[in-house]
Amino acid sequence: MPTSFWVTCPGLVAAISRVESTGGVREAQEAVGKSVVEEIHDVHRSRYGTRVAGVRDEASGSVKCLHAFTALHISGAIPNPVAEWTLGRLGNLFPEDHCCTTEDTDT
Repeated sequence: MPTSFWVTCPGLVAAISRVESTGGVREAQEAVGKSVVEEIHDVHRSRYGTRVAGVRDEASGSVKCLHAFTALHISGAIPNPVAEWTLGRLGNLFPEDHCCTTEDTDT
């Protein structure tokens, strides 16, 4: 697998997918900047031996998957501005009608 970190909450996966489907990957990369994205990749490579979400060397400074950057961030492994950008577009992360709630994060 290309990354060690995954978003597992179905509601969060769906919310991030909605951002991706409306051009979010490109927008996040533009907002954060290639050099910052490359720094995140460098940290990821130094710790885990590969780029975030398996981005190839030819795709230097690329955002491939908002889910992967967000998983790194919310796990505390590599807090990063790509995930912050993504999370800022999701609205309520813990809607009461979904499986994941704020109570789930307190354990």
